[in-house]
Amino acid sequence: MLKARAIHVWCAVLFALCFCIRALPVYATTLSLDGQTGKFSLASQFQLLEDKGGQLTIQDILRPEIARQFKPLKGNLSASYSKSAYWLRLDLQRASTSVGQQWLMEMTPVMLDDIRLYHSKVDGSMGMQQAGDRMAFSSLEIRHHFPVFLLNLPSTAPNVVYLRIQSTSSVFLRATLWTPQTFVEESNFISNMMGVYYGIMLAMIVYNLLLAMTYRDGAMRYYLLLSLSTLMAGMSVNGHIGMYIAPNWPALVDILPGLTSPLIVLTASLFISRFLHLREKMPWVYKVFLVLQVFFGITALVVLAGYNHIVAPFVQSVGLLQMLLILPVCLATGIRGYRPGYIVFVASTAWIGGVLMVALRNLGVIESSWATDYGFQIGSAIEVILLALAQAEHIRLMKKEHAITQAKLLEISQKAELELDAKVRQRTAELAEAVTRLQKLDKDKNDFLGIAAHDLKNPLTSIIGMSDLLRKLQQDMPEAQRQHYLERISNSGQRMMRIISNLLDVNALDTGHLHLNLQDLDLRKIQQDVTAQYAEMLKAKDLQVIQNMEEAVMINADLDACVQIVDNLISNAIKYSPLGKHIWLSVHAKGKYGVFQVRDEGPGLSQEDQSHLFEKFSRLSSLPTAGEHSTGLGLSIVKKLSEACGGSVHCESAVGQGCSFTIELPLASTVSEQEN
Repeated sequence: MLKARAIHVWCAVLFALCFCIRALPVYATTLSLDGQTGKFSLASQFQLLEDKGGQLTIQDILRPEIARQFKPLKGNLSASYSKSAYWLRLDLQRASTSVGQQWLMEMTPVMLDDIRLYHSKVDGSMGMQQAGDRMAFSSLEIRHHFPVFLLNLPSTAPNVVYLRIQSTSSVFLRATLWTPQTFVEESNFISNMMGVYYGIMLAMIVYNLLLAMTYRDGAMRYYLLLSLSTLMAGMSVNGHIGMYIAPNWPALVDILPGLTSPLIVLTASLFISRFLHLREKMPWVYKVFLVLQVFFGITALVVLAGYNHIVAPFVQSVGLLQMLLILPVCLATGIRGYRPGYIVFVASTAWIGGVLMVALRNLGVIESSWATDYGFQIGSAIEVILLALAQAEHIRLMKKEHAITQAKLLEISQKAELELDAKVRQRTAELAEAVTRLQKLDKDKNDFLGIAAHDLKNPLTSIIGMSDLLRKLQQDMPEAQRQHYLERISNSGQRMMRIISNLLDVNALDTGHLHLNLQDLDLRKIQQDVTAQYAEMLKAKDLQVIQNMEEAVMINADLDACVQIVDNLISNAIKYSPLGKHIWLSVHAKGKYGVFQVRDEGPGLSQEDQSHLFEKFSRLSSLPTAGEHSTGLGLSIVKKLSEACGGSVHCESAVGQGCSFTIELPLASTVSEQEN
């Protein structure tokens, strides 16, 4: 009897224990932070609680009956457009005391309105940190283009962190935990990649702005607007609008992501309709695009009125349908004989691929990842380059049409009456002048595209290759090798920046937009400073520099122009000097001019080379001795800058006897007066 009662008691106890165990909240495994890993992805590390009313406070969350409602979150938070607030719980623990106390939690993207982090302080109180695109960037604790919170874990005991997320835009979140050192290294890498992206976008915008100003074609103007809105969208998605442009305008930062979406689709529709001549070739398609243009124009106004959360899903869904409609339209146009349609088809495919990733992420169909975060930038960069090629083909067809028009006018002029002969001749002359201008612009365009396609391809390929290796192998890669790859990425980015800077400098000189600030400068000091920058390159080629200069030679010139002149001449001497040779540098005064001379022992220049030595994009018969890069713009810039400063440049050379370049710049006024 007693035995039976004991069995019943034990059964009751076991039942009560099982009930209590089931009543306890189920949390994900505590994330152990060790010293070997500098980066932790927090996907599937959070527990999630949806607050549909958005009224719960941190005190409510800490109550046991509420804490039991947290459920493990698989992957990243992706809830599309929702009015709910979302609470995320994360359990952290330092593996040992040797692991650093400070960690950084980075969250992407930047479109979330309100992000709050709650974390227990040392004194037991609950601290709160806040971020979101409705806060001024200048008021953030950590100024980074993505929201970042600093976590301080003073002990090795388990720590609990709570996140509260609420937004009128699409609710999705990808969080990463970093050590400060790893965070800085990754941020520098991302900054370099974004610099390349913005450089490509700005170069294409400048190029198409020049085309639009020259040809005054409506399609070019719409493409320019498309490029500008795409650039603004990229900067907004990356968080650089708040970081660099509007740090104290949170309202602008908050509204731009929603505003750029309808603007991009609207300008794309306008460009496609005009560029592919849909009004004449496909009237019914043109009417469809016209209706869509009205729709996106209205939605842009609705977004400005503050109702982005209402129209955003419709904008993205209808925008996706329009982009998918663009592809067959472009292909059909190409099949009908308009060759730029094929180029626009490929460009649109690349762009749609990137935008599709973002749209599907915003709608909650796919989870946030590296591809969704940067697919838009990659796709848009490819798009603007290919559309620039499409514009070039369009210009070629315009030339062909002009040529046909000229031939017809000549035929008409032969049959016209005598009294119309003068007018026909005048028209023919005007057309001939227009064709000449087009040919010159076409040559400049071909040279520009040749530089952009050829010279930017290699460093861009290097950057993409190195970044892919870093992304795939960074966990197993030694620090020294990682730093080596980062250095190569940085060097490639700097090389692209130098190429773009040279192209922009030449354009500024040609259009007369270069503004010089003439001042008194020490030519000797400028030469010494520039030479010091090439110490490693001189050492690598075993070149000996022999300097012969006076105490000081004061000239009156622009500092940046003077540095660029000296830099181009010294770098050319190093490029074309064989290993183990000498380079002579001298600075002295001669009459009313300060003279800088560079002489090398390179292969020298033929008479033919010297005849077009200072022309743009000139390619000489001599090649750099160590395979160095040359755009053919350096000497053209030297000549124009020296003449702009009131000086001149001369070259003396013979084949096999090296080159000697001499720059003469006006002496400072005080020096000239003393000599007189």
